[in-house]
Amino acid sequence: MANSASGAPRERFHRRFTVCGGTNIGARRSENQDTFVIADLESGRVSRPCIRTDVWVSRPGVLMLVCDGGPPAGEVAAQLTASSIKHRLEAEGDNVGRAPVYSLRRAFQGANRALLAEADSHPDERGMTTTCTAAIFSPERLAIVQVGDARAYLLRDGSLRTLTDDETPAGLREEGDGRTTGAAAEAQREAPSQTLGTEANVQPAVVDVDLRAGDRVLLCSNGLHGLVSDDAIAAILMRTPEVAAASEALISAALAAGGGDNVTVVLADCGPLEHAAPRGSPTTRPVDGGGR
Repeated sequence: MANSASGAPRERFHRRFTVCGGTNIGARRSENQDTFVIADLESGRVSRPCIRTDVWVSRPGVLMLVCDGGPPAGEVAAQLTASSIKHRLEAEGDNVGRAPVYSLRRAFQGANRALLAEADSHPDERGMTTTCTAAIFSPERLAIVQVGDARAYLLRDGSLRTLTDDETPAGLREEGDGRTTGAAAEAQREAPSQTLGTEANVQPAVVDVDLRAGDRVLLCSNGLHGLVSDDAIAAILMRTPEVAAASEALISAALAAGGGDNVTVVLADCGPLEHAAPRGSPTTRPVDGGGR
């Protein structure tokens, strides 16, 4: 355990997150070009497909991400981006916990280079792109990095807030800033201003927020938020306390609205902040299952 400046051991906090994810091809697509990752960066364990899992987080934390690939090889772009980001963060170890935003931005840049290199080596994949929104959960903070229009939401005290903008300006934005709505938001959903795999340099948007017991965090592709209103998303999240059931309900709502795109969601519930994980408890333990 690290020491403080006085030489006394620094107290290490833990928080339990209950997480789940799911993806569906939708009603009108021939392949699923979305993907998601839920990974405990400390243990290296991954929960996929939709498995309700309890994770005790200290440092470096848990990674959750959603990627939405675009033709001609969107599935390759999404999978390559997701694996590149995960592996780079795992390789950084405790550095992720010290500077999660910085680590995420480096991981995004590395994934972008990997996509461009893959396209150079495989002419049939040239032009492939993907959006990506990724979050690192630590006991007290949530760091989010975004390129494209996959969204992050925070449900707190019965109110749903959009943490990301579909347009992805560079720079850090703290919680509480304005959100894009109405016709402008609709236009952004149709054509995200940035994607990975297009240019040599990308400027991800970043968000840094505090976490509290009872918070529920949702990441999703535009296959959900492009068809299901924020009010409807909030209603599902508030009336469905169990994360696996809530993930299924969100996907079902997108399908009921026409299912015109692949739809992917990952969801995390925040438990109370504690001084230490229970003695003998595993870092990650699957407790339920289900998925599409």
